[in-house]
Amino acid sequence: MIVKKRIKPLKLFKFEALFRRLDLDHPKRQIASETYAKSLAGYRGERSLDFPLSFLPEQKYHVLHDLRLYDGSHYFQIDCLLLSSNLIIIIEVKNITGTLIFDSTFNQLIRINDNKDERAFSSPIIQVNRHVEQLQKWLKLQKFPAMPIEPLVIIGNDKSVIKSTEKGKSQTLSQFVLPYYVLPDKIKELEVRHTTYLLTKESQHTLSKQLQIQHHPLKFNILQHFQISESDLIKGIQCTNCKFYSMHRTFGTWACDRCMTTSKKAHMQALRDYYLLIGTTINNRQMNDFLQICSPHITKHLLNSLCSITIGTNKGRKYVLSFAFE
Repeated sequence: MIVKKRIKPLKLFKFEALFRRLDLDHPKRQIASETYAKSLAGYRGERSLDFPLSFLPEQKYHVLHDLRLYDGSHYFQIDCLLLSSNLIIIIEVKNITGTLIFDSTFNQLIRINDNKDERAFSSPIIQVNRHVEQLQKWLKLQKFPAMPIEPLVIIGNDKSVIKSTEKGKSQTLSQFVLPYYVLPDKIKELEVRHTTYLLTKESQHTLSKQLQIQHHPLKFNILQHFQISESDLIKGIQCTNCKFYSMHRTFGTWACDRCMTTSKKAHMQALRDYYLLIGTTINNRQMNDFLQICSPHITKHLLNSLCSITIGTNKGRKYVLSFAFE
């Protein structure tokens, strides 16, 4: 059963907010777009696990997606963890198109695309094996018994060709690296190798719960990461129809000066963008500036109706923003 769902990473929402608020010709937009494309491909690759994992016995496995744990020295990210009473399987997903050559001599993954261009990536086998060591360290730190941990690298694109640089090594490679659609068969193979019950059902639930409690989401300040100034962002309220930042408040609603579209909640997207790009708290002055609202009374009314939690008093009051992202 899925005990920690895979949700769209907050990082992707931050990129999308940035693209709404950054000029097309901004010098940092290109590199941000390239980084976003890689992150989106990774997320889509992880989603390729959904179908093969649906074949697992629901009561036997606890499935935890997107875990970030601390082993006492370093944080480490696991794309997917499968926990049973017999073993733990950790999965690293790669969604890379083309011919994928695993070079065990230099510990690289080499991708050759349709244009015959070559590009090297760090070895996902090295990465997932390191995660095994870190997870073993984490289990000991949390005072759980040692468990057999099996690492897998799943290729999320069924059109990718998987190869090895060493002759006769492809059989060894296939023990770790496989296309997503053969995952159920691989798990059955691992079950045959690990038949000793090490956890009771109660202990399995306890470990599963602790993994969720100890998850530390990565904090990602997108403006700081790309060295983009807040002053570079486009301010105002974006029209829900024509997408220009041309809405103003009139008679309790928002109206677009260009296409005359009206909306009661157009300011919500602007506040979500502020939350994603700048911070989780906002005061009247900041809202007036970011949403380009001329009336402090309108700002105060909107914030009081939206935010139930405040910090400070009088002129030092800040409103705590809260949004759900799925």
